[in-house]
Amino acid sequence: MKHRPALALASLAATLSLSITARADSDGCFCTSKGYVAYELRQGPTPGVVGHKLRLVRIEPNRGIYPAGEATLLDFEVYHLVCTENRIEISGWRKVFTKYVIELLPSGEMKVSGPLEYPNVGSREAAKDGPQPLSLDLYGPNTEPLSVESLDAEHQYQLLRNLSGKQSKDGFEWHTKSELVQRDKRGKVLQRLVLYERLHIEPIE
Repeated sequence: MKHRPALALASLAATLSLSITARADSDGCFCTSKGYVAYELRQGPTPGVVGHKLRLVRIEPNRGIYPAGEATLLDFEVYHLVCTENRIEISGWRKVFTKYVIELLPSGEMKVSGPLEYPNVGSREAAKDGPQPLSLDLYGPNTEPLSVESLDAEHQYQLLRNLSGKQSKDGFEWHTKSELVQRDKRGKVLQRLVLYERLHIEPIE
């Protein structure tokens, strides 16, 4: 049975390659702009999450990485998530095309407008409105570190997304972990914050 991990990897890769376009059971979409990362989590795919949340993590010169709030959303399949300097737009499909606009105020608060509903927009039209956002939940091999811009000239910030697997008595375990890290100028990690973590078990047949 020593070939089972390789077979499991091939099987899961084939399954997940098909599920990338099936968004109903996915979450972990994210976007970045200078000084922050925004990402969404849904009840079901991610353990411990109640409802549908958009979370904000900020990066500042004197504070480093820190959680800066969250917005509660209606549950929908996310098609688009866009971050700009002071504004986040997240939209997708439930019974109707739904959008939220979150303004990032100078006070640090999040001003949420929505849900905005567009009953004349179908799911296929909505999906064509722009590229699918990146995800913290990997469907394939590990990705290269993603740099996140900041006003902190003394440090660099990276988003790390990793997928690992191991055999267990219950099956083959896949562990996804995404975290935001702060590095000094020599590359040493000084701070880290886990944004997303998920365990998927492929049962033994």
